[in-house]
Amino acid sequence: MKFNSFLILLLFPSIVFCQGYTSISGKVVDKNTQKGISHAYLSIPSKGFSSETNTLGEFKFFFPKINLNSTVIVSVIGYKKISKKASDFDSTNVIELEVAEQLPYVQGGDPKTNIKEAFANVKNTFPTYANYQSGYYLETVELDKLGFVKVKEGIIRIERTHTQKNIDIEPEKIKLLKSRKYEWTEQTAKLNGWGFSNGAAIATRSLETSIPDYLDKGNINDYDFKIDSLMTYFSDSLVYSISFKPVSKRVKAGRSGKIYLTQNSQSIVRIEYQMTPEGIKDIFKGNIIDKTKIEGKSVSGYNQYLPMGGLWRLQDTKLVFEAKFEDKLEKKFTTEATLTLQFMANESLKMGNRSTIQLGEELLTTESFVRGGKLEESFWRISNYLIPTAAMLKIADKR
Repeated sequence: MKFNSFLILLLFPSIVFCQGYTSISGKVVDKNTQKGISHAYLSIPSKGFSSETNTLGEFKFFFPKINLNSTVIVSVIGYKKISKKASDFDSTNVIELEVAEQLPYVQGGDPKTNIKEAFANVKNTFPTYANYQSGYYLETVELDKLGFVKVKEGIIRIERTHTQKNIDIEPEKIKLLKSRKYEWTEQTAKLNGWGFSNGAAIATRSLETSIPDYLDKGNINDYDFKIDSLMTYFSDSLVYSISFKPVSKRVKAGRSGKIYLTQNSQSIVRIEYQMTPEGIKDIFKGNIIDKTKIEGKSVSGYNQYLPMGGLWRLQDTKLVFEAKFEDKLEKKFTTEATLTLQFMANESLKMGNRSTIQLGEELLTTESFVRGGKLEESFWRISNYLIPTAAMLKIADKR
């Protein structure tokens, strides 16, 4: 399979015009090391448009031409932001970010109280009005030594028509707008049944509709919290982090991680975690599919939020599950596999109180994704997506 056109786009990034939209493409790198920065965020906060880099720091950012005079912000925790007019980006577009200054945290206070206040403050820092997001969903399975054996991609629309009165009745709806999937069928047979029937519903949960269950009122006392000693910057905000870990090994599905908060408004910027060894055993315990034993190796994840129009919105979710597979009877099949779910927001805008997703249109399973052809970027047209790496592109030859 040839990828010449794709490689040309990477080597010569530019501003491209298409059907009332324009796109900026290029790479975000660390100014000192010149290494690509993964999951750096590009946004037009005043208009609700956003995108991000892939694992190599490469990006493509579509937005309406009418916003060419708007300010694009490039940001990532721990780096100084860059902001300039969209029309000022040029064909070089290698964006260099400088590491931000770290400052000692001196404010004090009880960390658990801070966390509780931050979650209570979600009603002020996240949308309580009906809103929608459109975004890119990616689900992959990668086998040790063989590479990617399953890739599912889609553009989805998430509607949160909630108010504080009906949030528990209908928190959100998801509709699939476009999709494609690739499977190396000879290598996925033993993994059938592992994963989630609808990972999109998990990856798109936002704080205004769903506080993480392990940090809700019934479970927050299962964790110890500690304020970290240093603060850094994210976009225009000074942020500090609070580390958490289970109070004991008996905490079911226990996690250790960090929560990043803005110093002034106590807005939640990011939540990241890794499951403890005991927590991994809880979710993989007794897990056998098709006579294949599964041993959990690691589970990690994060949720990243961006300021949009004065409020914080879900921008990026990533969940990674690593496991060892072994044929329970003959033990001829042994491998390690990594399952990844990711959501990246493209648009975050206000909507009317009535859903535009009709009965029967909701996404119920990612198994319904359409089998794809060539891995060409033209498939996405004006939708933002994560540029596939060379390793991912190989799956198109394995089906």
